[in-house]
Amino acid sequence: MRMYITVILRCLLYVSLALMVYDYVRIEMYFEMMGRGYIEGFSVYISTWRGHLLGIIAILLTVFNVIDYVIMKKKKHAKMKEYILSEYDVTDERAVEITGKAVRYAFVFILFYTFLLLGSYMFIPNYFLDYPWYPIFTTASIPVFGLIIYLITFKYFHAK
Repeated sequence: MRMYITVILRCLLYVSLALMVYDYVRIEMYFEMMGRGYIEGFSVYISTWRGHLLGIIAILLTVFNVIDYVIMKKKKHAKMKEYILSEYDVTDERAVEITGKAVRYAFVFILFYTFLLLGSYMFIPNYFLDYPWYPIFTTASIPVFGLIIYLITFKYFHAK
C-alpha cells in the first residue's frame, strides 16, 4: 500500500505542476501575441486551484515521507542509504531484486517514450499558438508513465 500511495502522490505532483505551468504559458502566449500585434488585448481568469493543488500534494508527499523516515529511523539496523527509495524494504533481498527489474523496465520504457515524444515535437512549431499545452503535458507524462510502469512491473514480479 505504501508503494501505491508514494507513486500516486508523485504522479499527481507532476500533473499538478504541469497544470500550473500551462496557465503561466497560456498567459505568456497572450502577452507575446499582443506584443507582436496579433491581438489588441485579452482577458484571462487566473484560478488559484492549480497552485493550491500543487501545494497540497507536495505537503502530503512530504508528510508521508517524514512519517516513513521516522518509522525507518526507529528500526535498530536501518541505515540512511536505505531510505532513498521509500517504496520498499531494503532489507528484503527479494524486494531489492524485484525493484531492480522494475526499474530496468521503467527505464527502457522512458527511453522509447521520450524518443517518440521528441519526434512529435517536430510538428509543434506550426501548432504552438493553437496547442500550447502539448509540450507541457507530454513532458510531464514522461515521469508519470515511468512511475506507473515501475509500479505495474514491481507488482507483477512481486505477485510471481
